[in-house]
Amino acid sequence: MAHVFQVDRVKLLCSCGILKPITAIYFCRHCLKLRCGNCVSHEVDTMFCPNCLENMPSTEARLKKNRCANCFDCPSCGHSLSTRATSVQAPASDDSAKTVARKLYYLSCTGCRWTSRDVGLKDQTVASGAWGELDSPHYKQLQSLLEHFRGVAQREKLERERKRFSKRKTSYLSLTDKYNLSSVMGRKSLSLTAFSAKGDSSQLSEITPSVPSEDVEGLPEDIFTAPVDLSKIATMEQRLASPEWQPTKTADLYPLHKHILVKRSLRCRYCEHNLSKPEYNPSSIKFKIQLGAFYHVPEVRIVKQVQLFSGEEATVQISMCNPTPHDMTVALLPFVPEAYQEPPKKCEESTDSSCLVRVVEIPYENSNLSPTGDVALPQGQLTLAARDDTAEYDDQDSNSNYKDDPQVVAWRRANKVGVNLQVTPHPDASEVRIGFVLRYDYTNTVATASESRTITLNIPMVISAGTVTSKAEVSKSEEK
Repeated sequence: MAHVFQVDRVKLLCSCGILKPITAIYFCRHCLKLRCGNCVSHEVDTMFCPNCLENMPSTEARLKKNRCANCFDCPSCGHSLSTRATSVQAPASDDSAKTVARKLYYLSCTGCRWTSRDVGLKDQTVASGAWGELDSPHYKQLQSLLEHFRGVAQREKLERERKRFSKRKTSYLSLTDKYNLSSVMGRKSLSLTAFSAKGDSSQLSEITPSVPSEDVEGLPEDIFTAPVDLSKIATMEQRLASPEWQPTKTADLYPLHKHILVKRSLRCRYCEHNLSKPEYNPSSIKFKIQLGAFYHVPEVRIVKQVQLFSGEEATVQISMCNPTPHDMTVALLPFVPEAYQEPPKKCEESTDSSCLVRVVEIPYENSNLSPTGDVALPQGQLTLAARDDTAEYDDQDSNSNYKDDPQVVAWRRANKVGVNLQVTPHPDASEVRIGFVLRYDYTNTVATASESRTITLNIPMVISAGTVTSKAEVSKSEEK
């Protein structure tokens, strides 16, 4: 079996029906639901260059094709290019017989040792000089196509405006008589007509259709006989990194402007509250709002890997951690896959008066929830202590405050508890997958005075307990 990371072995069932690890899921404190990356809306907050950390407005980034004008990537390996300085002897400006040292700058890659001199770019006299760039051979054709389709879009927009104006014309009659708006509406209709005629005549007449040609440039005569040097031929990644000219040889690789990155905020598509919002400063890694499930849902992990045999019961030990600063009561309930195969009912169908009015349709996907093993869950409830960062420096043992069953609770440290689960794999299973519903008491920090602060929530979880080992394999390993 392929190696599975510890975080991927325990997955939570999102409200949209997708299984995600706790590190890739969010918890909305307002609608009290789990939200993954598929059921949140993504919004761009800021655009910046990852190298010089310069903020860039969206209009400027669009004009620059979402690339930084001062930073470059290596066309050979993709690493960031750095500016190197060198000194050369050049004749003095006042006396040509004398020579003075002059600084020149060039681009160099610290990863693959590629330099701008390899492609024939001249050294610049300033560190942030205007490095030479290749012009696309199809630049004029692409610009004419853009202008043509921009005119088509403008014409369609004007047609929609004209239709909307004609439909509302009858309802405007009473307003024009009452408020004397006839002159204003007349000027608007005339401007729409004149602008549409101008756009149709000027922008759409420049495009010329392409004409197919039967003349195809032939291959070189020595294409099958000349020796091939792969070090001088560009790879597919290097060619596709420059889609304008797609160089076929490494000697034609020019520096690439670095792509602009964005800082994005995530918003719940159901209640439209922010789940994640970073700082505006590009150099800051902090968040104004970060409602990851890791900070609000108990974290469950597999502590010890055990050998699982088909049809035989084994003890799998899991740990539960309380990430909140409040005491938490936890219970493990049986998992019924049929209850989560269909999307939950919409809010309009509910009779609850506290339900939100605005509902956004969230696509629901059915994940593989069928278990391949039986699990005996502990009865009753467990208490998880509140998170305390100073607990690891405290020498006092607080386990005496909890009356735990030693057959269920294996250990207890601060806000973590180890629980034993009895797992029995199915006879025809190769990978054991079990499920249960984690019921816990969540202390809502955004609740009003009239609402209850402590709410009981149910989180379905699916755990990959491991692979089934045959006794023949165990005997062979012992013999070796």
